[in-house]
Order: sequence, then C-alpha cells, then structure tokens
Amino acid sequence: MSKLLINEQPLQCQPSLAAALKSADEAIVLQQLHYWLSRTNNVQSDGHKWVYNSMADWLKQFPWIKSRARLTRYFDDLEKRGLIITGNFNKAKFDKTKWYRIDYDALTDLEQRLYQNESTSDSKQDNGVSQNESTYTNRLPETTTREDDDDAHTRDAQPADEDPFTLASQANINVNSALNLPVFVDFIDTLGAPVVCWAIRRTNDKASHPNWSYLLSIMKGLEANSVRTVEQAEELAAQHRKQTAKAHSRPRYGHQHIEEPLPDWAKKQNQPKKRPSKAFFESLYDPEEDKT
Repeated sequence: MSKLLINEQPLQCQPSLAAALKSADEAIVLQQLHYWLSRTNNVQSDGHKWVYNSMADWLKQFPWIKSRARLTRYFDDLEKRGLIITGNFNKAKFDKTKWYRIDYDALTDLEQRLYQNESTSDSKQDNGVSQNESTYTNRLPETTTREDDDDAHTRDAQPADEDPFTLASQANINVNSALNLPVFVDFIDTLGAPVVCWAIRRTNDKASHPNWSYLLSIMKGLEANSVRTVEQAEELAAQHRKQTAKAHSRPRYGHQHIEEPLPDWAKKQNQPKKRPSKAFFESLYDPEEDKT
C-alpha cells in the first residue's frame, strides 16, 4: 500500500470551514484544537475546558508546516478572529506555556453568517428558476463585457464579489479534494480571489474538459509572472496574443525561439524570468480573438 494513502489517523477539516477562514491550514489547526478539547478533563474555574501546549509541541502535530513562526501566525490570526481564546493557568509564574480553548459561540456566529450568505445566494432567481435548481451546462454565469483599449476584442468584467469556490463548482472543477483544497486556498491567498476567478473562467472557456490540472497550470503561470490583478492577467494575455499572432504570420524556416514579453510589473530585478507551463500559454491564445 502506498504511504501517501491514509494508513494513520488523518488531520482533516470541512471544506466550508477552510473557505470561511480562507486557509486550509488554519481550519485544520482549529479542528485539531477541537479534537483535544473534546478529550481533555482540564476544566478551569470559568467552567470551560482548556488544553495547553507549547508552540514547539503544536508544530509536531502539523508536519507539513515547517516554520514555527508560520504556525504562530495561524494561532494569532484565529485569536484575532475571536475563534480561539488563550490563557495562563500554570502554577509556576515562570511557566509561560499558553492554554487554549475555542469560543464556540463565535464559531456558531461565523457558521450562521455563512449559511445566511448561502441562503441569500440560493434564493436569487433567474427566469423563475433557482440557481441551485438550474441544469448544469458547463457554462459559467455571463458577465458584462467592455472594449479593450489596446485591441478590438472584448473581455469579461470580473464581478468584485465573485466567489472562487462557487465558480469552480459551476465549472465542475474539483477544488475540494484533500489534495487540491490546500493548494487552491493558497492560490486565493497569493493571487487574490478575482484573479483566481479569472483563471477559472479561462479554464472553462479554453479547456475541452475543464479540470483541476488545467486550472492549476494557469494559476501557476499567473503566480510565476507576479500577476495580482485581473487587469494584469488581461495585459499578459493580450501581449501573448499579439506575440503569437506575429509568430503565426511570419514564414518559418526551421525552429524559431519566441521570447514571451512581460509587463514591467512582472519583471523582478536580478532574478531570471520564470516561464509558465505550455498549458498556461495555450489557455491565453484564442485564434478567434485575432480575427476581431
């Protein structure tokens, strides 16, 4: 049996919690804290159960998190959100080991807000049919278009409040698997939700069968080129279309090396340029757009 398959007690979390926290790691940390709280007998004078652990010992429970500072940030962020509470119930004054508990009331409030948002989204009607009841056609909801100043083709205008998880589900791309979810959430943190949504739309438009691998190649390409806004993604796509159109229009006598130009914001001083995967550049080129 492969060592990569589950043959030990797994660390897991619900995708909805990871989406709410925008971090699969923080969701797993919170879930693990709940696991120990459900098994401890340490009830303090406030009537709540508490667990105590040093950050070094916590780090041993999450072997993929290599940095103690990174794990500390996760705990600090959960505390700032009001989801966990820390204390010190040590008998020795010099002992600074932290004690932790979950504020389950705050977690319930978070859950209710999520359900309210989902209910509001589900209740929106389109031609009298609920979005959740509509037949899936592998087409994403249409958005308005605006004319590009550099060339004649038009491009989608990304809705500011678009949710990557919802959009991926509508495109039938599995981002919630145990392997895909942490990577997807990290890209949302790095690129930003609007850029990830742009990548999902591009995957849906360009791939014959939209899938995680195709989406991953686009997101990696965007990250390699330091793309952080939809405008930058469109600029990169437009430059590639122009370069590809020139390459197709000139006669070929043997192999030609095409150097992909990068926008100024994508150039890093004293660093070699990273080249995205072939699938990423294929996703940017559309021969039909060159005809407009």
